[in-house]
Amino acid sequence: MDLASAAYATPATPSAPPPPPSTGPGAAGWNGGVPLHLLHRPVTPEGFLLDAAAPVEQHFALSAELPDDHAVFNDGPGTFHDLLFAAESLRQAAHFVGHQYFRVPAERPAVFVSSGVEIQEPTPWRRTGRPAHLSLDITLKPIDVVNGIPRGLDCRGGIAIDGVACGGGSARLLFLMPGVYRAHRALGRRESLRGAPARTPDAMDPGPAARPDRVGRADPRNVLVGPPLRANDGEFTLPVLPAPGHEVFDGGPQGHIPGPVFLEASRQAALTVAAELHGFNPAHAVLTRWWASFRGFGEADLPLICTVVTREPGRDAAGRPTVQARLTFSQGGRALCSASATLLQDC
Repeated sequence: MDLASAAYATPATPSAPPPPPSTGPGAAGWNGGVPLHLLHRPVTPEGFLLDAAAPVEQHFALSAELPDDHAVFNDGPGTFHDLLFAAESLRQAAHFVGHQYFRVPAERPAVFVSSGVEIQEPTPWRRTGRPAHLSLDITLKPIDVVNGIPRGLDCRGGIAIDGVACGGGSARLLFLMPGVYRAHRALGRRESLRGAPARTPDAMDPGPAARPDRVGRADPRNVLVGPPLRANDGEFTLPVLPAPGHEVFDGGPQGHIPGPVFLEASRQAALTVAAELHGFNPAHAVLTRWWASFRGFGEADLPLICTVVTREPGRDAAGRPTVQARLTFSQGGRALCSASATLLQDC
């Protein structure tokens, strides 16, 4: 699923050109072969006449058929639709809208500073063997508008599957001037290298990947974490594996770690620890809530570490076990991302 190659429709034009490649710690640019349709619902005459949105809150609807045979989104036990698909649909739509409708210049990359998604009602997310339809009701609010151009967007969206409301998501993104983007990224890289071990082959090797069935996957190519490097008083440290050439988890020519890596690695790392400490069964565990704040750019050619701490398990309203995890992603001595994740044991 790539919004850069999706089908779009607005009241003013039947289609819209693709956005520039996404960038930044919470962005992604990837091709999953899933067609999407984005409908603008303007609240001002300018939205209809000029095919652009006034710099005020705007509303959109995104529609897609949930993938049924995808190498990533349908890899694993096959019990639930993948929350990653909904999260990236929302974030890619926000990025596209910023450039296409709010007239943000294409040379200003979109940087996501926070992002979150959750399953509020698990039943519609269950796969039934029949086609299912995803819709997102998206609201975008410009922030820090200068000369009619926003420097950022607040995004929130409601998720429905086959017409049943069952989740939600949110994100905040900033559009950086090219010079600011380059300087910010260069500074972060220097800080990561300053706190990293010497770049010997051994230091750069993250070690073996976890077994796919231990992280809810079947294909080893989709495994993003290795076995814990160490555990101390309930705090687990796991390596996050690079994924060169992967259709979803490769950062592409930008050379940074894309947003889907943080979400999926959070799920896999939390699941690894939940299985080790609390007896969760990876084949019957689903990520129901994820929220993250990003503090800088991750470099794809530097080692990435994830630290996980879990709370004592609880139960949801239906009596099913749940566990919450706090995660920190770091390179060298620099924290890139702080995240929280909630797993539900559905069995």
